[in-house]
Amino acid sequence: MFGYVRALESELLVREFELYKSFYCGLCKTMGKKISPLSRLALNYDMVFLALLRTAITGEKIENFYFRCKLKPSKKRNYIKTNETLIYCSCVFAVLSYYKFADDINDEKNKLKKFFLKICFPVKLFLAHIKKKAGKYYPGLENQIHQPLLKLAELEKNGCDSIDCAASCFAKLMQNAASFGLEDPGQIKTAGNIGWHLGRWLYIIDALDDFEKDIKKGGYNPFISYYGDKKAMIDDVDMIKYSLASSLGEMNSNFLNAGDSCVNPIVLNIINLGLCSRQEKIIKKLK
Repeated sequence: MFGYVRALESELLVREFELYKSFYCGLCKTMGKKISPLSRLALNYDMVFLALLRTAITGEKIENFYFRCKLKPSKKRNYIKTNETLIYCSCVFAVLSYYKFADDINDEKNKLKKFFLKICFPVKLFLAHIKKKAGKYYPGLENQIHQPLLKLAELEKNGCDSIDCAASCFAKLMQNAASFGLEDPGQIKTAGNIGWHLGRWLYIIDALDDFEKDIKKGGYNPFISYYGDKKAMIDDVDMIKYSLASSLGEMNSNFLNAGDSCVNPIVLNIINLGLCSRQEKIIKKLK
């Protein structure tokens, strides 16, 4: 994922903020225990959202404990004890990390940087190792993530000029990641719908964020393929904002089908405030 999925922390209650951080710490400890201690170094809050979402939808019980973090030992912190949701999210992170590294190599246009990425075989071996570990916990998960990425890579290779077509591939990936392993049909539908629109929003907002960089580097970007230049895209920015808002609205309305959980206010904060705030900053930067 891209690092865009954060709560607007200033709008969280103190207890909500503490719970939000305890999910991060719980996921970090779970990754260290189940995947690899080194994998914890790359953790971001995007995966915390997935953990919060799955907790809200499944109603899984959470246990909160205190511990003293080795990186910040000055005071004890809360963390969520390892459970099925945290293990699952750790596995999703492991698989995504592997394919993100592979994608970075393919997308790099600078020959020198591409060469150095390719010779970083210890990194690739490590990522392949944690991806394999994830597969032992959740057989079939890798395929659910890899297949949409293959389709997306093909579209990007052919210079696809349909923003929605390209975004739908990442939307499918996130739909699969959000719903894989669930058994209740209602939970699958709710998680899948939210995952779909989150993935669509993420792909579009990342393409907007990378627009100027991709123009300079000559990289693929659906907005470049469709609009051709920045001015034409800016002229159509209200339509882009409306399209993004529609996905956020769908996420919010689908979340109403989730159960009653203590994490619900945090999820709603992320959808309605955190993502909106990030979106506004990226669009403002383009003008």
